[in-house]
Amino acid sequence: MKPKYFLNGFSIVIFCFFFLTGICQVNEDSILFARSEKWTVKQNKGLFGLSKPEFGNFTTIDVGKINSPVIKKKTKDGTALDYDISSAGVHIEQSKFLIIEKTKSYKLQLATNTDTTEAAFSISSISKEKRQTFMSKMLSKNNEGKDMTLSYDRDVQGIIIKTGIDSMQWEFFIENFTSASRATGGNYNSEVSISGGYLKNDRDSLCILYSSSPTDLILVNARGEHVAALKYKQKPLSIWIRNDIENSYQKAIAALFAVIIGIKDV
Repeated sequence: MKPKYFLNGFSIVIFCFFFLTGICQVNEDSILFARSEKWTVKQNKGLFGLSKPEFGNFTTIDVGKINSPVIKKKTKDGTALDYDISSAGVHIEQSKFLIIEKTKSYKLQLATNTDTTEAAFSISSISKEKRQTFMSKMLSKNNEGKDMTLSYDRDVQGIIIKTGIDSMQWEFFIENFTSASRATGGNYNSEVSISGGYLKNDRDSLCILYSSSPTDLILVNARGEHVAALKYKQKPLSIWIRNDIENSYQKAIAALFAVIIGIKDV
């Protein structure tokens, strides 16, 4: 009988843990929404998928590539030979597989009525691609749809610097930031998503965590407090930043969110 009692007790503990975690989540969300204003984001989408978001008293005045070389590396990952025999004859198709790694550098400037916050960051992507060989293209009667991206993943890393008297430097990292404009394989409806990351300075660190409706991600400090949230997957895009945190924190978070919105469709 003892093992049975042990399992029942263990199940109760697990249930209580997740129940209390859920209650804390709801309470922290309630505090976040009560102490912040919901800002609807005007995306201002421009060339090459880049955007200049506006929200609250923040306006993106510049976003674009930094004048530096793109780091690119191609690695062969095998070949494949397919053939089809029919009454029309024999069709042979040869494909090669590549792993392509790229790193591109960008900058963003976010302005308020009093000062400007700047972000410099790089997008590092890894894509696995299937491409027809030159000989296969020469022999094939129909090359449409033969080249495709099998998978695409990217990470974003950078710094945020607030100009002015109380300047402070932050570092940020966004992990597995998929793009809505990058269809892969048979998935033609790719959804933008972020798996995690952080925003930190010399004395504090905020974690980027997944969140469910009405937000898509939240920023949580070391004390477990929800200090900001972002809805970025579907329109209308929305932002919440607590108004009881330091002004420098608010501007750094706003710059991070501007970066996410600015490149989400790249």
